[in-house]
Amino acid sequence: MDKEEFNLEEKYDELKQKYSLPELQKLSEDFDIEKTQEKESPFLLREIRRTINEKIGAYIHLFETLINPTSPPMFVFSLLRNINSDDKESIKEIYKTLSKTQIEIMKLDTIYKEESEAKFINETFKIWQTLKSKIYKIIENLESSYEEDDTIKNKSYFD
Repeated sequence: MDKEEFNLEEKYDELKQKYSLPELQKLSEDFDIEKTQEKESPFLLREIRRTINEKIGAYIHLFETLINPTSPPMFVFSLLRNINSDDKESIKEIYKTLSKTQIEIMKLDTIYKEESEAKFINETFKIWQTLKSKIYKIIENLESSYEEDDTIKNKSYFD
């Protein structure tokens, strides 16, 4: 018997209509949802949630390292030395928001309900829309302070 070919867009469109989900293109832009195409699963929303979790987990790890550095990579010390108090507060707020999302993910991993998965995707997408510009600004500030720190060190070292 031939296996029916999995079409992410068709399957997602059905679920999108049923649960008023965000556009697949928008989810893909923010969370690389197209990776779920590689995993044919009867639980598409769970796979999408897990893909979202990968990105959220990466940012939680980054912000954890900045909030409580224990054995971080060396460049993190330069970042921490030059981080301003506004960015520190923003990092803590974002970390708290993303941590709440992680708790919800653990709950969803315990008992599967398609409706709960859809609700999570909708809510997390909305939350991410408000957080991503704040995260981007923090990273830009970290980048510029790192470059300034590097420039100062290079000048003092060679002078």
